[in-house]
Amino acid sequence: MNTRCLFLILWMTAGIPGVQGASLRIPAILGDHMVLQQKTTVNIWGWASPGNQVEVLTGWNGQTYTTLADQQGRWLTRVETDPAGGPFELTIRSDTTLVLRDILLGEVWICSGQSNMEYPMSGVQSASQSISGAQDPGIRLFTVEKHLASRPTDEVRGEWMICEPTSVRDFSAVGYFFGKNLHEALQVPVGLIHTSWGGTPSQAWTSREALRDFDFFYGELKQLDELGDPGVDLFEVTMDSLEMVIRRESDFLNPANKGFQEGWMQSEFDDSGWLDVECPSEWSTIPAIGTLEGVAWMRRRFEIPEEWVGKSLMLELGPVDEMDATYLNGRKVGSSTRAEESGNARVYRIPAPLIRGRECLLAVRIVNTIGEGGFTGMPQQLRIYPIGVDGAQPIPLSGSWKFQEACSFPRLPRMADPKGATLLYNGMIHPLRNYTIKGAIWYQGESNVSQAYLYRDLFPAMIRDWRTLWGEGDFPFYFVQIAPYAYDREFIGAELREAQFMALSRSVKTGMAVTLDIGNPNDIHPTNKRDVGARLALWALAGDYGKDVVHSGPLYREMRIEGNTIRLLFDHVGTGLVARDGQLADFEIAGPDRVYRPAMATIDGEGIVLMTPQVQSPVAVRYAWSNVPRPNLFNREGLPASSFCTDSWPRITQE
Repeated sequence: MNTRCLFLILWMTAGIPGVQGASLRIPAILGDHMVLQQKTTVNIWGWASPGNQVEVLTGWNGQTYTTLADQQGRWLTRVETDPAGGPFELTIRSDTTLVLRDILLGEVWICSGQSNMEYPMSGVQSASQSISGAQDPGIRLFTVEKHLASRPTDEVRGEWMICEPTSVRDFSAVGYFFGKNLHEALQVPVGLIHTSWGGTPSQAWTSREALRDFDFFYGELKQLDELGDPGVDLFEVTMDSLEMVIRRESDFLNPANKGFQEGWMQSEFDDSGWLDVECPSEWSTIPAIGTLEGVAWMRRRFEIPEEWVGKSLMLELGPVDEMDATYLNGRKVGSSTRAEESGNARVYRIPAPLIRGRECLLAVRIVNTIGEGGFTGMPQQLRIYPIGVDGAQPIPLSGSWKFQEACSFPRLPRMADPKGATLLYNGMIHPLRNYTIKGAIWYQGESNVSQAYLYRDLFPAMIRDWRTLWGEGDFPFYFVQIAPYAYDREFIGAELREAQFMALSRSVKTGMAVTLDIGNPNDIHPTNKRDVGARLALWALAGDYGKDVVHSGPLYREMRIEGNTIRLLFDHVGTGLVARDGQLADFEIAGPDRVYRPAMATIDGEGIVLMTPQVQSPVAVRYAWSNVPRPNLFNREGLPASSFCTDSWPRITQE
């Protein structure tokens, strides 16, 4: 389960900069250290007493802009910006004066999506080196705090921060590497507005109006329409209550939380009255547990060989949904306290001094904020073994465990799920609409794989929806094609990638970063985010900044049947097509029987020729068409080709 619901930040009113007793105020997205889009007209807006005059003084050109607050107290003025530079001040005057300092003019991009966009710098490959080197005052970072809303809202929480190791550590890794590449290539300031939520589908980020074109979402939209203002108030109050409970129970250092008080991690604690469960298994699949959104402890006793006593051990638990603190014989040996890491396998090293005897008690405290919960890996992933002992056989830890619930979070209506239609658009996209941007980058799709056929229309609709909201025309929108992963249903990953590929022709000024070569079939959150950000940046540099760079791997253009062979032609071949690590692989041909068979593929100029003796009358081709393909078609610039399928036959996600 990939939803990251740990930090539900729901509020009834927003903390907005201003002076106590004065009516003038501005949204949090306007603040010290921000970057405004250069060489254009940008919006400055806020609230004041109805009818009050508001003056905006721009430090970069010395101009003063004047407007009046309307009957609802809203005001907005458009100001001209100079070429990149700074720092500058921005002064806003009405019944009081606000001064925003250290403002830069440069390039502003939205960074949005689900957990692979949310994935922080602290989790990437070579994280320490990357974080320590992220000392660049020309890059500014704004993270939108998570907020579900049943109606479109006008404000977000967050603050602009200067890029430095302490601020970048928890920032979107894809967003940062994208911005870093732009900044280095353009030598201008870059502002990154990160607004994402793990485990969420595209419909959560799309407006109610845009979703009305889809019968699939009729039920959810009807529920929102019928909620009414009293229901909205109850919803937000309930969410506030949930936020407080989750904050308390997710504090793994709080001794007042149940389990800590009674010593549930201690060997001498009597767990004979606890529930017996088989592990690994998701809690939601165990009838005696069901859907537990809360906290539970799981314990298992086992013995180790005498020769392991006094030696360091390695404990493996597989992925845990969502967070854990793990104890051996009462001593904490490891923890994972970030919800976005729930798909990662837990591997904890146990120091030798803790291994004092053969009898062992393993206790794991698990916090699950939404959905399944529990150990979600394979049986062989739960094991323990000595470090550096040749021939030692691991002790399996799958099988019977003890289970005890410690806390159940307040239950919420379905609409409180961040997966719900339009909720994140309302709370995390709509409030940003006045902030002038250059474009957007997007990394999402994993939560829509079961709806891949619908995604063909849904994803372009979301792109149009955002462009309509901002009112800045067809701003560039670059996205990441999902990486290989072992989904539990065959071909759904390939079908989602196909839907993303189709978006290139269905939405203007779009680009797709292919990641078939940098995924991890066993982890839906690949840690190589550096290349992802760099590949997105190539699209922007070529498409928006006039840089002469090869910005995409080969993309299928057309197919020509030549007797018993098929010739494929591609766009974005760069300086030529290449097969990495040997012969071309993962190509298949089908005849009139619609059965695909492996094909021999040969590079011929800017195309590829395919044939197989098993198909004498070919009609269709597909490439890398599986959840976990192992393709090797690249251009000479090192960018991989996208998967594709030339047939128009029914897809498994079509119904």
